[in-house]
Amino acid sequence: MHLPQIRMEQTFARLGLNIQKPVQEISQPTADLNMKQENAVLEIHQENGVLTMDASAARENIDLRGPLRRTRDHADFGYQRYMEAVAEISTEGDRLRAIENKGNPIADLAYENSGIYEATEIIAPGSIIGNGIEIHYEAKKPVIQFHARGVSMDPVIKKPILNYTRGIIEGYIQQKNSLKIEVAAGALVDQRR
Repeated sequence: MHLPQIRMEQTFARLGLNIQKPVQEISQPTADLNMKQENAVLEIHQENGVLTMDASAARENIDLRGPLRRTRDHADFGYQRYMEAVAEISTEGDRLRAIENKGNPIADLAYENSGIYEATEIIAPGSIIGNGIEIHYEAKKPVIQFHARGVSMDPVIKKPILNYTRGIIEGYIQQKNSLKIEVAAGALVDQRR
């Protein structure tokens, strides 16, 4: 006996995807610091020095003494001569007192006081040696002040730049689906059973 047969052959659809990935670009512009360095301040103050000059000794050297100084000098000179006279008289008295010693002290003293024995030169004190001007200078110390100034900043921060390109996904069919149906007239079937 012949039985009809149906044969079915099926293939499934296969999908494919074309994927273009997204691109994200980020760039950060450099910030502007706007830095400004203030100049430091250096202040130096120095008072004038003090210069003192005393020319009184020089004036005395050329005999330009004032009346008070001249009076004092004469008094000092008189006192000095007085003390020399006292010492000389005392020495002469000691020599005369020792008359019992051999010698002739009276004749010796007369000869010494005659002016022939000793000649002296009188020089005004300080008239030749030195200039007699006293100079004194007192320097004042400088006062130094230093003011350091800082750095002023005015930063400008820039936003990042973003560029984003979206991804693209495209679908396509790699293989179409199909269904194949065959009908067969039938095969012989053994019915003897």
